[in-house]
Amino acid sequence: MKRLILAILIFSSLNLFSQEISENYKSIDHVKALNYDLFEEIGFDKNKIKYVCRVIYSMQKKTQHMTSKGTSPIGAKEALDQEAKYQLQKVLSETEYKKFKSIQHKIK
Repeated sequence: MKRLILAILIFSSLNLFSQEISENYKSIDHVKALNYDLFEEIGFDKNKIKYVCRVIYSMQKKTQHMTSKGTSPIGAKEALDQEAKYQLQKVLSETEYKKFKSIQHKIK
Protein backbone atom coordinates (compact mmCIF):
# COMPACT_ATOMS: atom_id res chain seq x y z
CA MET A 1 0.00 0.00 0.00
CA LYS A 2 2.81 2.40 0.91
CA ARG A 3 4.54 1.66 -2.39
CA LEU A 4 1.36 2.36 -4.30
CA ILE A 5 0.87 5.68 -2.53
CA LEU A 6 4.53 6.59 -3.07
CA ALA A 7 4.30 5.65 -6.75
CA ILE A 8 1.15 7.76 -7.16
CA LEU A 9 2.80 10.68 -5.37
CA ILE A 10 5.90 10.51 -7.55
CA PHE A 11 3.90 10.10 -10.73
CA SER A 12 1.53 12.94 -9.93
CA SER A 13 4.36 15.27 -9.00
CA LEU A 14 6.42 14.66 -12.15
CA ASN A 15 4.97 17.77 -13.77
CA LEU A 16 5.45 20.07 -10.78
CA PHE A 17 8.58 21.72 -12.07
CA SER A 18 8.91 20.42 -15.62
CA GLN A 19 8.33 23.87 -17.07
CA GLU A 20 10.83 25.41 -14.67
CA ILE A 21 13.57 22.99 -15.67
CA SER A 22 13.39 24.03 -19.31
CA GLU A 23 13.08 27.78 -18.79
CA ASN A 24 15.53 30.22 -17.22
CA TYR A 25 13.77 32.71 -15.00
CA LYS A 26 15.50 36.01 -14.51
CA SER A 27 13.85 36.72 -11.15
CA ILE A 28 11.05 35.84 -8.81
CA ASP A 29 9.15 38.82 -10.23
CA HIS A 30 9.39 37.19 -13.67
CA VAL A 31 7.80 34.01 -12.28
CA LYS A 32 5.16 36.07 -10.50
CA ALA A 33 4.32 38.04 -13.63
CA LEU A 34 3.95 34.88 -15.70
CA ASN A 35 1.59 33.16 -13.28
CA TYR A 36 -0.12 36.00 -11.39
CA ASP A 37 -3.51 35.75 -13.11
CA LEU A 38 -3.58 31.98 -12.78
CA PHE A 39 -2.82 32.09 -9.05
CA GLU A 40 -5.27 34.92 -8.50
CA GLU A 41 -7.93 32.92 -10.33
CA ILE A 42 -7.70 30.06 -7.83
CA GLY A 43 -7.92 32.43 -4.89
CA PHE A 44 -4.38 33.08 -3.70
CA ASP A 45 -3.76 36.45 -2.11
CA LYS A 46 -0.65 38.51 -2.92
CA ASN A 47 1.39 37.03 -0.07
CA LYS A 48 0.63 33.45 -1.10
CA ILE A 49 1.36 34.25 -4.73
CA LYS A 50 4.73 35.70 -3.75
CA TYR A 51 5.57 32.69 -1.57
CA VAL A 52 4.55 30.13 -4.21
CA CYS A 53 6.61 31.98 -6.81
CA ARG A 54 9.60 31.98 -4.47
CA VAL A 55 9.28 28.21 -4.05
CA ILE A 56 9.01 27.67 -7.82
CA TYR A 57 12.01 29.91 -8.46
CA SER A 58 14.04 28.26 -5.70
CA MET A 59 13.30 24.75 -6.94
CA GLN A 60 14.17 25.75 -10.49
CA LYS A 61 17.51 27.17 -9.38
CA LYS A 62 18.25 24.07 -7.27
CA THR A 63 17.38 21.86 -10.23
CA GLN A 64 19.73 23.85 -12.48
CA HIS A 65 22.51 23.55 -9.90
CA MET A 66 22.00 19.80 -9.49
CA THR A 67 21.96 19.20 -13.25
CA SER A 68 25.13 21.24 -13.65
CA LYS A 69 26.76 18.85 -11.16
CA GLY A 70 25.79 15.82 -13.27
CA THR A 71 22.37 14.80 -11.92
CA SER A 72 19.77 14.05 -14.56
CA PRO A 73 16.97 16.65 -14.75
CA ILE A 74 14.37 14.03 -13.87
CA GLY A 75 16.44 12.80 -10.93
CA ALA A 76 16.94 16.34 -9.66
CA LYS A 77 13.25 17.12 -9.98
CA GLU A 78 12.23 13.96 -8.16
CA ALA A 79 14.64 14.75 -5.35
CA LEU A 80 13.20 18.25 -4.96
CA ASP A 81 9.49 17.39 -5.28
CA GLN A 82 9.10 16.46 -1.64
CA GLU A 83 10.93 19.60 -0.55
CA ALA A 84 8.63 21.71 -2.73
CA LYS A 85 5.54 20.03 -1.31
CA TYR A 86 6.77 20.64 2.23
CA GLN A 87 7.52 24.30 1.48
CA LEU A 88 4.16 24.90 -0.17
CA GLN A 89 2.20 23.25 2.62
CA LYS A 90 3.74 25.67 5.11
CA VAL A 91 1.57 28.45 3.67
CA LEU A 92 -1.20 26.77 1.68
CA SER A 93 -4.12 24.96 3.23
CA GLU A 94 -4.87 21.43 2.01
CA THR A 95 -7.62 22.79 -0.25
CA GLU A 96 -5.35 25.46 -1.71
CA TYR A 97 -2.58 22.92 -2.25
CA LYS A 98 -5.01 20.67 -4.14
CA LYS A 99 -6.05 23.64 -6.30
CA PHE A 100 -2.39 24.39 -6.96
CA LYS A 101 -1.75 20.76 -7.96
CA SER A 102 -4.77 20.84 -10.27
CA ILE A 103 -3.45 23.84 -12.23
CA GLN A 104 0.27 23.07 -12.10
CA HIS A 105 0.30 21.89 -15.72
CA LYS A 106 -0.62 25.48 -16.69
CA ILE A 107 2.20 27.09 -14.67
CA LYS A 108 4.81 28.77 -16.84
